[in-house]
Amino acid sequence: MSPEELCALLQQLFQPDTQVVRAATETLKAYFKEVEALENLLLLMSGNPDQQVRQISCVYLRKIIVRLWPVLTPDQQATTKNLLLQRFKEEPVTLVKKNIADVIGSLGKILIPNKEWNELFQFIFVSTQAEELAQKELAMILLSVIIEYFGLEEI
Repeated sequence: MSPEELCALLQQLFQPDTQVVRAATETLKAYFKEVEALENLLLLMSGNPDQQVRQISCVYLRKIIVRLWPVLTPDQQATTKNLLLQRFKEEPVTLVKKNIADVIGSLGKILIPNKEWNELFQFIFVSTQAEELAQKELAMILLSVIIEYFGLEEI
């Protein structure tokens, strides 16, 4: 499935026709077992002009990224981590930014205990030291999401 086809399918989820939504959901359920789905959701999250598509892409990314992560090559993993941080920083819509933070938190839950995402903490540290209040806010959003994903005994 191409990114454009996935985009069209995701847009069907917003239709008022329950049959269309049900059919799209069934197709997505099967497709989200493939690594290609993860790659295409990342593309839509990072480059689609439609806010709803970026947001729903994040929702599904959060659900599948942990399961598909081990299948990615080390280069794909590095690219994914960098893309998530870059899009979190650049996303103009607050709600989508929060959804990207949730994807980061979900992925962080498996990477942070193994010290496999040092760039995340470098990003947070640099953001807290920035002059601009918006940069500091980014760090606080990420920290709050990371805390949500870890239990008290894990912190």
